[in-house]
Amino acid sequence: MDGDERWRVLRLHVEDQVPLAALARGTGISARTLQRWHQLYRVGGNVMRAPRPRADTGTRRTAALSR
Repeated sequence: MDGDERWRVLRLHVEDQVPLAALARGTGISARTLQRWHQLYRVGGNVMRAPRPRADTGTRRTAALSR
């Protein structure tokens, strides 16, 4: 789901005052995810549209196998 699609969902809460719980039930997106999107919107406007790189890009979580 890209940022424009996220905004179409979140806009229902921001502009039309649809509760996040109702959006979660209607869209299948978890309430916690909708809360995070709303927090990003409140902090930086439409910053949620810009993809953010992962903080752990390029790091290994497990040791390499030795043969």
